[in-house]
Amino acid sequence: KTAFVQQYLINKLRAEHFAQPMGSAMHDLCMKHCIDLHQEQIPEGINLGYFEYMGLGTVVDSLAAVKKLVFEEKKLTMDQLIKAIDANFKGYEDVQALLRSAPCYGNNDPYADAIGREIDRISVEYGGKYSMKDLGMHNDVRYVPFTSHVPFGKVVSATPNGRTDGFPLSDGSSASHGADVNGPTAVLLSNYNTKNMGMRDRAARMLNIKFTPKCLEGEAGTEKLVSFIRTFCDLKLWHVQFNVLNRETLVAAQKDPQKYRNLIVRIAGYSAYFVDLSPDLQNDLIARTEHETC
Repeated sequence: KTAFVQQYLINKLRAEHFAQPMGSAMHDLCMKHCIDLHQEQIPEGINLGYFEYMGLGTVVDSLAAVKKLVFEEKKLTMDQLIKAIDANFKGYEDVQALLRSAPCYGNNDPYADAIGREIDRISVEYGGKYSMKDLGMHNDVRYVPFTSHVPFGKVVSATPNGRTDGFPLSDGSSASHGADVNGPTAVLLSNYNTKNMGMRDRAARMLNIKFTPKCLEGEAGTEKLVSFIRTFCDLKLWHVQFNVLNRETLVAAQKDPQKYRNLIVRIAGYSAYFVDLSPDLQNDLIARTEHETC
């Protein structure tokens, strides 16, 4: 419940130190009552906050690996798994490879997506129940880490999906790095399959997709991207953003930043010059799956 308390304090402080004239002008209740959108309570409205769910793909893939390999197929014992994790998979590379072969979120795989849907349901129910009970405010579940999945990954040990100690957690509602191998449309379908559509106490799901320039080149490539966005809208998903570049370009920019000063990338609801990012954020972007076909 720490996140709930933090959001409660943020709501209190935001009203004292920030104003949002543009957003307020577009909000009917703000205009009706002549009150700023950042105020703690808007008459006839609700007291709203968010708590961020970080590492959805990491959690889903980890639970799927444990369920499949330890409990169902019995290819690993729990003791073997814990020893491998404690060793950060050093000397246990065979175990790491086996874990990475388990069903993963982001592939339109019913096995993994069913676990993700249950996690989402429990999270939304928890937020709806306890935020109102303890703080008198709606604290909706949101999957928008704003790059915090990178520093939080630094304090999370190795995980059962084969992720190593300190490596970034999965980003927003995106798949784990390199785990989405069935193409970008499968990523959209996993987002849809893990979202409990009828539940109220929820907010944005941020999805990052990385395409190669060749995938989207020419008029045919533009049509592919338009179709992809239309599918996203038809599925009633929330937030998708793109990078269209090659991994090789990013690696080259790391090695020779002066040559790539004008390289702009999309991060998490904002864009930035790639060479100005921290090495951790650069590596996170490089490690995202590169989709060569649409």
